[in-house]
This record gives sequence, C-alpha cells and structure tokens, in this order.
Amino acid sequence: MYQQSLIEPKDDIAGLQSAFLNKKTLNARKVLGQFFTRSVISDYMASLIEKPKSRTVRILDAGAGTGILTASSALRCLELGCKTVHAVLYELDNEAIPHLEQTLKIIENTFSRQYGIFTYDIYCEDFVLARPDKDENRPSFDLSVINPPYFKYRLKDSPYAKAVADLYQGDPNIYASFMAVVMACMKEHGQMLTITPRSFTNGLYFKKFRSYLLTEAALDLIHIFKHRDKVFKSDDSTVLQENIICRFIKGKPQEAITVRSSDSDININNANQQQYSAKLIIDSSNEQRIIRIPESAYEANILRQVEVFPTTFSGAGYFISTGRVVEHRTRQYITEETNTSHSVPLYRPHNVTSLTALWTGKHKKEVSFMLNKGHEKHTIKNATYVLLKRFSSKDEQRRLVAGVHLEDAHDCKFIGFGNKTNYMGLSEELLTKVEAYGLAAIFNSSFMDQYFRCISGNTQVNATEIRVMKFPSREQVKEIGQQAQNLKTTTTSNIDRIVNPVFGVLSTIQKR
Repeated sequence: MYQQSLIEPKDDIAGLQSAFLNKKTLNARKVLGQFFTRSVISDYMASLIEKPKSRTVRILDAGAGTGILTASSALRCLELGCKTVHAVLYELDNEAIPHLEQTLKIIENTFSRQYGIFTYDIYCEDFVLARPDKDENRPSFDLSVINPPYFKYRLKDSPYAKAVADLYQGDPNIYASFMAVVMACMKEHGQMLTITPRSFTNGLYFKKFRSYLLTEAALDLIHIFKHRDKVFKSDDSTVLQENIICRFIKGKPQEAITVRSSDSDININNANQQQYSAKLIIDSSNEQRIIRIPESAYEANILRQVEVFPTTFSGAGYFISTGRVVEHRTRQYITEETNTSHSVPLYRPHNVTSLTALWTGKHKKEVSFMLNKGHEKHTIKNATYVLLKRFSSKDEQRRLVAGVHLEDAHDCKFIGFGNKTNYMGLSEELLTKVEAYGLAAIFNSSFMDQYFRCISGNTQVNATEIRVMKFPSREQVKEIGQQAQNLKTTTTSNIDRIVNPVFGVLSTIQKR
C-alpha cells in the first residue's frame, strides 16, 4: 500500500518533465548542455541510495531541471524511513523553475501524507560559479544524485576552469566541474550518485580530475550500459558518449567495487552484477589512475591476466603518435595525383586492415602528399611502422585495427600518415618486420581488443591509453611476429591462435 501511494506522484512528476521538454527546443537545451533523465533511470539511481544516518537528510541537486532526480531521491529516503528531508536545488534555466516548483510541491504533499516533512530552497544560478561549498554558514550534504550538463570548455579563458582551480586543474568538461564541486559540498560518508559520460575514467584531460575525485571519495559502484544510444532514448539529441552511473562515498576507504551492466534502461533493474577488488578496477600503477570497467566476468579475467604482463607499452620501448597530417589544414599539399615524383603516399584509415597497411594509389579515396616547402612538419621518415586506426564505434565488432606499413612498400624518403591514424614504432631503434607483425597481431587479437574496451569507452583510440596499457615483453612480441608474418588469412581467430598461447591465456580465461 505504501509503495502504491508513490506511483501517482511519480507519474505526475514525469508528466511535468514531459510538458517542459515539449516547450523547450532541442537547440535551446543544447546551449545549456541539458540532457534530461528518464524516470526509469531516475528511480534506479535513487534505488542505489543507502540510508543516510542524519536525522534531517540534506539533498543537493546541482542541475535540477524539473526536479525528477530530487523527487526520486526524496521518495527513496521516505521509503528508507527518513521522515525529514531538506533539498537545495540549483537550476540556471529560468523556464524550468515553475515546473521545478510544482514537482517539489508534489513531494512536499506526499511527505505530509506520510507524516513526514519535506522542505526545499531553489537557487536560479550557475552551480559551479556559485561554489556553495565555500559558504561557511551552509551545512554540508548527505546526498546528491545528479545528471550534470555536458559541454566542453577551454582552460585558458573559461570562468569554469578558474572556479574549480582550487579543486583540480585541467581542460575537461563542465560535467566534471559539477562533480568536483558537488563532492566538495558533501559531508563525510555523504553519497554522490552520477550519470555522466564515461570519458572521465580515462584520458589525459581528466587525469587531475580523477586524482581529486579518487582522493576525496571511494568509487563504490559502477553501472555500465552496453548500448550508449538507449539511455537518453526519449531525448531527440544524439548521444555519442557512453554513459555510466557511479556511486561515490566521501571519505570512505577504497575497498571493493560493484560493477553492474545492462543492455539499456529497459532491463536496468535486472542488471548483471559482480564485485571486484579496487585494485582490479583502479589502475594505481601509474599516475593516470585509469578506471577500468569490465562488462563481464570474462573481461575481469582479462584484467587479472594483464596484471602479470612484465611491462607497459611505453615501458617495453615502444612509442605511439598521432599521424601528423591534418587534412583540412594542409589542403595545399594534398593531390589526387598518385604517381607524381614530387609526392608521397598519404595513409588514411581505409588503408589500414588487419595486419596490413596498404596504399596502392588505385583506390578512389587515395591521395598523395606533395613535398612542397614546409612538408617536413607533416611528413615523417619512411620506415617500418604499425598503423592503428584512431576511430571506431563501440557497437562495432572491433575497437582495435592495426596494420603493418613496410619501409620497402614505397621507394621514398618520407611518408604521410593522416591524423585519423596512430603510428607505432620503437623509441630507440627502427622496428623490424618481424617485430612489427608481432605488434600488429597483438593489437588485432581478441584479448587486446577486450582489454582496451575495459579501459576506454570512447569512440576513438587515444595514444594516452595505449602508452600505459600493460604489455608483454619484446621477446614475446617477436615470437608472435615470427608466426604472424606468415599468416595467409588474417582472421581474428587465426591471430588468436598465435597470440593466446604466447600470452598463456587459453588455460586461464574462459571465453563468453
């Protein structure tokens, strides 16, 4: 009966959000970086709240919208027996305030019917610039459940960068600034639940933010969606980022981390769940502190296996760089003539396939790079390299595709690699054909592909993540290369038959 009494107000609150969205254009929402939370996600996030110990529970909503997250959170507290709740809500959009007030009145009445007390304060201002944590007269908070806005800003001239400089420095995204300030507002053992892009879990841009966050709080739970386009399905906008839900507990020692996964929000309450040691999820072996997220027990086994690798990609002596040719900035160098003596091949992503990087000059997409004055800024010395595609889709079968470019493939001193590819070699010496095939085979293996998916949910393969990946020894790379260079068919299964025995994974990892 008690649960039933909450259904009607939840329906009314969802209706208020829908009414607001129907009035607000997509372009207007994009200006503010708004992505609204569906009620099924809001209720699920609230279900992850653990009962606060305070007599009066203080909730912080840093980007309230029409109040659906505060509503779900407050009703969850009521379910847990917390009869007195005070919410502080920030919302920059004036047009959302009337809908927000109606939502909070519904919650106030619901509490009253259950002999509880719900009170609230609304601030129509920019949460990050307001920095409520710096107000010594304002008590800290027990709970914050947020879906922060999303847009990029520049470190040099953004007021947001200046506003959070005392917490962390970097050039990431407004959602990270929201998370940082919210965490600064929490009391010891306060809970922060977020739904954000996964991008903060890895990458150089978010390095200092991760350090701040993981120093201040324990990452307690992660929920990952296997299909990123189904979380904000009711929103007309296209969501290219993979989204995750996280629970952070301020001041708690970092121990075990629960990882849940579901295909979409439809079956979110029936998610697969595993618990892992913090050491498996948070890579503390280097200053990056990458948060690795296995979607299954199989991927967790891969993470355990890589921990026995003797080194990292960079530690083994390899380098990876992004191709130097940015085509829209070097149009004057690019020609569709592919047989001129004053130009060299320009490799694009279509030239890279499993184990092979091939430029013939005959493909309709192939172009050359002219060796005009200043070309040295964009070309590199022709040698044997391994090319790795930079862009892929999470829903594609493979994330990593690598091919070998052999020095003797072209009779030229220089070569051009486009910036949609990465190129790899040895830092102190030239890469041999055998070792190049070994590198390419490793990156084309199922094992390495799944390992990379645990590290990165981005749609592109960044050099930063590759450099810190656990990696086999050069001797193992060469052993793999001896066999890989003779493969007649470069299917993934054939590559796996070479790579897996050298890694010793056949007996230790059960495939899905």
